[in-house]
Amino acid sequence: MTGRDVTCIRELTIIREFKPYGLSAEELDGCTPSADDYHYYLFDPQATKQRDNAEELEEASSDGSDHELFIRGNRIIWSTGSRVYKRFTLPSKVIKACWCRMGDLSEALLCVLEVNSLTIYSVSGEVASIPLPHTITSIWPLPIGLLLQHAPDCNFLTKMPFSSSNPLLSARDVFRSKREVGCSPQNNYFPVLSPDSSIRGDGIMTSSHLILKDPFEDPRLTYMEERGNFTMMWEFDEMTIWTSEYVHLMVSYNKGKMQHSLWVVEARNSNLEVTNTKSSGLVSYEKFFFRRIWQGKGSQAAASQVPFIVSRCLRIEDQKKLLVLGLQSLELNNEVIYDMNPDVSWCISAVAAAAVTVTRPRGKIGQLPIRDVIALTPEYDLVLYSGKLCLCKYIMPSVLGKEQLFNNIKLSVTDKANHDLKIVGLSDAVEGRINLLLNNGQICRCALRRSPSSSLTDDCIAAMAEGLNSNLFTHFLVLLWSDGDSTYLAKEDSNVDSEWKSFCTVLLQMCRKHDPSSQLLADSASDSSWEFLLKSKCHKQYLKSNYIACPCPGKPSVMLSSDSFKSVDERHNGKNILHVELLTETLDSLHAVYETLKLDNLRRRDLGHLVALLYDVAEFLHEVSYMDHYRRDFPGVLKDSRIIEFSWSPKTPPSLFRWLENCLLHGCSATSICDLPHLIRKDSSCVVNWARKIISFYSLLCGADRSGKRLSSGVTCNVASGSYCTQEELTVLAMVGENFGLQHLDLLPAGVSLPLRHALDKCRESPPTNWSIAAYVLLGREDLALLHLTETKSVKLDDKKLNLISASTPYMLHLHPVTIPSALDTLELDSAKVEDVDALEGTVKDGMAHIFNSSTQLRYGRDLRLNEVRRLLCSARPVAIQTPANPTASDQDLQQTQLWHLAQRTTALPFGRGAFTLGTICTILTEALTVPKLVLAGRLPAQQNATVNLDPNLRNIQELKSWPEFHNAVAAGLRLAPLQGKMSRTWILYNKPDDPNITHAGLLFALGLHGHLRVLTITDIFQYYSQEHESTTVGLMIGLAASYRGTMQPSISKSAALVSVGLLYEGSSHPQTMQILLSEIGRRSGGDNVLEREGYAVSAGFSLGIVALGRGDDAIGSIDTLVDRLFQYIGGKELYNDRLRLFTSLADEYSRNAGQVTDGNQVNIDVTAPGAIIALGLMYLKTESEVIVTRLSIPQTHFDLLYVRPDFILLRVIARNMIMWSRVHPSEDWIDSLVPEVVKSGIKCLENEVDDTDEMDAETFVHAYVNILTGACISLVIFRKDLNCVPLVMSNVATIAGQTGIAEVRGLKFAGTRDGNAQELLYKYVVYFLNEIKPVCASDGNRFPKGLSAYVDRGTLETCLHLTVLSLCVVMAGSGHLQTFRLLKFLRTRNSADGHTNFGTQMAVSLAIGFLFLGGGMWTFSTSNSSIAALLLTLYPRLPTGPNDNRCHLQAFRHLYVLATEARWIQTVDVDSGLPVYVPLEVTIRETELYAETSFCEVTPCSLQERATLKSVRVCGPRYWPQLIELSPNGMIDTNSLCSIPKFHFAYMNDNCKTEKPWWNSGDKNHPFNSGVLYVKRKVGACSYYDDPIGSQSLLSRAMHKMSGLTQPISCTQSIGSTSSVTVDQLEFCMQVLFECVSKDRPALLQVYLSLYSTIGCMVDSVANDTFMNIDIFSLSSLKIAIAYNEALLNRRLMSSKGEIVQSTFLGSLRKRFEEILNCSLNLKSVIGAYIKSGEWPTDESLGNKPATILSWYLQWYNVPSPFDIRRFEEKIKRIENGPSVPLLRLVFPETHTVAIHLINNLWQSSSKIGS
Repeated sequence: MTGRDVTCIRELTIIREFKPYGLSAEELDGCTPSADDYHYYLFDPQATKQRDNAEELEEASSDGSDHELFIRGNRIIWSTGSRVYKRFTLPSKVIKACWCRMGDLSEALLCVLEVNSLTIYSVSGEVASIPLPHTITSIWPLPIGLLLQHAPDCNFLTKMPFSSSNPLLSARDVFRSKREVGCSPQNNYFPVLSPDSSIRGDGIMTSSHLILKDPFEDPRLTYMEERGNFTMMWEFDEMTIWTSEYVHLMVSYNKGKMQHSLWVVEARNSNLEVTNTKSSGLVSYEKFFFRRIWQGKGSQAAASQVPFIVSRCLRIEDQKKLLVLGLQSLELNNEVIYDMNPDVSWCISAVAAAAVTVTRPRGKIGQLPIRDVIALTPEYDLVLYSGKLCLCKYIMPSVLGKEQLFNNIKLSVTDKANHDLKIVGLSDAVEGRINLLLNNGQICRCALRRSPSSSLTDDCIAAMAEGLNSNLFTHFLVLLWSDGDSTYLAKEDSNVDSEWKSFCTVLLQMCRKHDPSSQLLADSASDSSWEFLLKSKCHKQYLKSNYIACPCPGKPSVMLSSDSFKSVDERHNGKNILHVELLTETLDSLHAVYETLKLDNLRRRDLGHLVALLYDVAEFLHEVSYMDHYRRDFPGVLKDSRIIEFSWSPKTPPSLFRWLENCLLHGCSATSICDLPHLIRKDSSCVVNWARKIISFYSLLCGADRSGKRLSSGVTCNVASGSYCTQEELTVLAMVGENFGLQHLDLLPAGVSLPLRHALDKCRESPPTNWSIAAYVLLGREDLALLHLTETKSVKLDDKKLNLISASTPYMLHLHPVTIPSALDTLELDSAKVEDVDALEGTVKDGMAHIFNSSTQLRYGRDLRLNEVRRLLCSARPVAIQTPANPTASDQDLQQTQLWHLAQRTTALPFGRGAFTLGTICTILTEALTVPKLVLAGRLPAQQNATVNLDPNLRNIQELKSWPEFHNAVAAGLRLAPLQGKMSRTWILYNKPDDPNITHAGLLFALGLHGHLRVLTITDIFQYYSQEHESTTVGLMIGLAASYRGTMQPSISKSAALVSVGLLYEGSSHPQTMQILLSEIGRRSGGDNVLEREGYAVSAGFSLGIVALGRGDDAIGSIDTLVDRLFQYIGGKELYNDRLRLFTSLADEYSRNAGQVTDGNQVNIDVTAPGAIIALGLMYLKTESEVIVTRLSIPQTHFDLLYVRPDFILLRVIARNMIMWSRVHPSEDWIDSLVPEVVKSGIKCLENEVDDTDEMDAETFVHAYVNILTGACISLVIFRKDLNCVPLVMSNVATIAGQTGIAEVRGLKFAGTRDGNAQELLYKYVVYFLNEIKPVCASDGNRFPKGLSAYVDRGTLETCLHLTVLSLCVVMAGSGHLQTFRLLKFLRTRNSADGHTNFGTQMAVSLAIGFLFLGGGMWTFSTSNSSIAALLLTLYPRLPTGPNDNRCHLQAFRHLYVLATEARWIQTVDVDSGLPVYVPLEVTIRETELYAETSFCEVTPCSLQERATLKSVRVCGPRYWPQLIELSPNGMIDTNSLCSIPKFHFAYMNDNCKTEKPWWNSGDKNHPFNSGVLYVKRKVGACSYYDDPIGSQSLLSRAMHKMSGLTQPISCTQSIGSTSSVTVDQLEFCMQVLFECVSKDRPALLQVYLSLYSTIGCMVDSVANDTFMNIDIFSLSSLKIAIAYNEALLNRRLMSSKGEIVQSTFLGSLRKRFEEILNCSLNLKSVIGAYIKSGEWPTDESLGNKPATILSWYLQWYNVPSPFDIRRFEEKIKRIENGPSVPLLRLVFPETHTVAIHLINNLWQSSSKIGS
């Protein structure tokens, strides 16, 4: 059919005069480039839609505008409509750009081809640039990747491998991590060349076409399949002219052969044998093949256009014709194989053509959209084709003027000019829009199909496209589009009503033109032979005799239906038969739409329109059952029509409500498939997808079997991955798999949604742990979703999950990281009140302001402890000096003296500030780190805060400037959070000064302690060392060793010092290293280290002990004499054997070569003993070695006491307790057992004032005693054990949370955190030492000896006191213990006032304050071996005398406590508000050899126990939803617990010892507590513990009435005719419902309760007031399903641990009340009788719609069968004489209620009596 033969002519809709928007964008930018040097293409927004900016793209394309890529030179402009969306600028000129999807990426990628590279952009803005070593002429998108075509003259590659891992590709250009193709021991990435490359002498042979499947893989070579043989694709002359992004097809043109070819691209797996030095074997990879399925010769030029429609490929040749080639596909082993269909091929004369979407905008075959063809004939007529069928011809609008065109298009102003316009070309087709090139040179953007605004029309057409066979639907399209009388979308001002009216007109015209009703009502003589046969007695007798074989009523067989069709079909011929068949299938398809719309609350208006059309079609087809079905649904809308006399109904219409009810009552297996429309059971049906989802959910909930996606109920369902144990859990997974969100539940009728809400409610409290994020959001458990998100944050969500999450946004918050707001503003006011300083101090940056946030405020409440700590540790302000108002000269000297002592304290403050602010801020990579100032000046409050500086003439100020500045910088660097992602090397170098200074040295040390120096390269390290700056060298050496701890990194160990070597080789027992370090302990004094000889030996001892940490005899198997040598250094007896002599000689030789001055042959034990003792203690840590402990004894005789220095006794006590780990107990008896009897006797003699003890002996006893006590106290710090931990369970969490702060809430007393026994014991000894120095409090009656200060110097007692204080604060680390804090404040004030200040004691107090509030209270210490070593290095019992004193112990080691810290802090964040909240946690400690499994309660924020002992953490309490986090030590997950409480298992392997497993690092992907944040979900109606400590403000507490069951909503005691009988206290009902829903945390059920309640209320009002106009009949069906759900619960078809979600008493009262309404209705029996006998509906207009409505209620409520089904079996039942008719009726109509059964029986009996 040509354009001239088309009878239907339609006008085009001109959108605008077309001009690429890129030109307009350039004009706005002020550019004036040439007019022709550009190219562009338009595309559909769906091509780029993906999850990251789907909402933005939908908003941009909401006006129906196309997207455009405008390319000029090296610039690309991506515009959406009339705005620029993105711009791209590339290094070189753009050759081609296209969209493509690669690999498993769900987002589209913009691939841009340049001369030498291929640049790939993601929609989110990430970019990858791939260099091209050879010429690529063009790129084309395929479903499997990007097709690259070589230039014809490029047959070989260069020797440079083609890889996206080329060095030219920088790290910042990569937007996805590289695949693990290969790795070396150093974890280097090695690209792998394509395994199917073949090497030749001149290079690597390649194919003419390559396929890039992934941006980070090599392009794959392609092969060509010919007759089963595979060869390299070597067709360089095959120029690609078209590919498909939907199917694997390519069209090419060979100019030499003058032929077109159609290729299929296939991928097949192959095995490649790989052999190398690392591994060998077979590697599986994909090979891509081209298979030619068609070729056409004789073309002088390539096809100008190749549109693609469904399964047909179209091509325009130079002969000006359109050749259509049919394709056929076969699915084999989940692969689709394409080939030619020889039966489908035709030609159309055309000079241009394009694939457009016009007739079926929503039609799809599988994933492929159905397209039409718009063709321009040689006569320049624009014709629309659908397949072979020519639908219509388009012409330009009849009148074109400025007032009717957009954007001032001036195409013509006269009719003559308009008549002369011709369309000469087509281009840029997108959906239903296309560019038309006119003969006057203008280009118009036109729409071929005006977008319909009637969704009902679209649904109906789509349903007919899916339900009708292709011939019938094509005929319908002809009627819809080609009929000259049809106005469907033909006018520009078409609205919703006109669209629907046009659609209905097409169908009703077929009914009117071929109405067979006159023949049906005519005389029987005019009946056909078939009709005569149907009315014959023979046929009736046949029906009676085959009654048992006949199907049940309402379920006619296929045979009957076919007979029915024959009865109608045979009275027509030709076109009449075609229309009847079309209307019959249309009725089935549109009825499926009708049943689907009944399940959507928002489509009630569309139902009213659709039912009128369906009723007319059913009436034409004489489908009386359909007519009766529609009358029951709309009794007041559909008027009565003549009764068609049929003995039985041909077929019964499907009913989804009937199917849903039967599914709940009897199970899925008992339902009838006939109740489901065929279109719902059809695969890939989109228009009824809503009903299919609901049917599939009910099927799974009621026990349907699964076979892949197909269910036993006949429908398909996508089920998301995840474990399930119940049908409810499987249903929830199906809802997730079908992208069914919470907002979809609200669209369902209340009763229909009830079983689905039941499934969600049952799974909400304890869902399995391996569900997806979308599943938890659907359940309303965003807390579990966020917890799961932290586990899988490296995995991108797919589109369906993201859509489900976004679909739930009206009900749930987005899943985003919760930002805790700062509460600094509210706390700074309190801080100003406490500090009592001038206003200028508030502006000083002290490095601690960030501590104050909502988390700390939540913990400490109104407590001002943190403010006080900030004041005590602030070193950035001048310190106050108390002097007279009028000072004299002597007062000025006093000021300088006092200021000097205060400066000593100020220089020690950074130690505590570093611990206080440890890991409390995150790095801002664009900002430099700010180091607070170290101000040593003072201010005079009595003299208006005048500033006083130290006099350099009196004091050496430089002594206070070097190391203190180093410590100050360390404190500033320790603020950074450890392992926060990966510290940028650029940021470290950005903070590097031009000249080396102490500040940067301290920063490097701090970064190393946090593990950040791993990013430095060897070159960077060398540059630092080459500066030869002492502080920088120290900080870098120790920092690098801390960062590479335990790695034995060779490049780092070459530059490491003593302790650094120990950290690098930690736990390795490296023999050579141990030998060197042993020699360093006994190294002779030399000119280079005479003054710091003892500190050197101590460092060597620590390093040796750390290398063999806890290895004991295993570490020294190869060096048997190492222990003997260490005891020689301690001062033990010499063992003169040959081996020791040889070993000693070697060590001495090494020592003599290292030193310049010798000490002789004797060992100086005063130098070597401390290091040797420490080394032995660390080597035998926790080994329980009796041999070593015996040799390392505490002096037991008076002679031994004189022989061993008292401070060495302290070290021996510590070392012995380190070895005998299990014997340490925090009790006085244990400490008393460490004191030898000789010491006890001596001390007792002192107390009894016995004179026979001389003064020298007394001093010996006292020195030994106080050092033993101090050593025992330090041992308690190091051995924080779990032996004596007693749980303290919180009985009233709310009351505790409302007190001054959670800091006062005590949990299980764990040693090292808040062990009560250890704290009390250490506090006693602190007070004891304090009283011995100067009595400060009355005696508490303890049995400690008194008067020791007379025999020991003040300095020793001060040292013992402060070491014990440090021990106490380490035990209470991070707790902020108030009593301990008061003690520290007293010590700080006391030292300042009494003048007993020195740097060592001030450093101890500062460190103690920092430990007590470690990390702002969020950090604590570990008890692992490495942590013990680090703590011992920090607490080494030799305090410095000044800021520069490093003789006995390097001051930098005081910061190594960082290596022993763990962030076991956990805070709970409300997932809805994003704020931290109080939440009670039940913590379970696993069973060990020392104690049984224990559970106790903590209130967040709090610190948890160590990882080795922690078993589980459970959110408990009535206000928050429970969740359980279990930690398995053996790496196994208990699969039996997957379906209990929501447990999240985090496994870790147990390599050597449980205690050696550290806490998870911040940012660790496997961190079970999300780096210290646990998200919780508050229940509805409950307030937080902060707002409501005792629970008096919640909705439950304020409820005035408690209920045991909802009463029936309407009183049944009065007559229905009385108005007062339908009056109900609605307020009381609402209060009860509110209490019910809130108390059980089911707020969504408010909608269900009110909907069901209002259903009965409206019915009562209608009956009472005779108003039946606005009755929703489907609410009655919804109520029936709700009652069926309740019966399913009672019959235990559905299981619920918490009972029904809607009270059964409420549903029972609704049921009873409705039956009362029916029983009270007048004349109902007569109306029902007339209906059953003749199918007649009441027609009395005086009564309005009341009789018909009540009849409809009765029929639906009792499931009364249609009168035609009743009539079918009436005669059969009457033949049984004297037989019970009720049982037979029950058997025939099993779904009908017994009330209706008795009524039918009574009517039959009464009619039989009348007849008799």
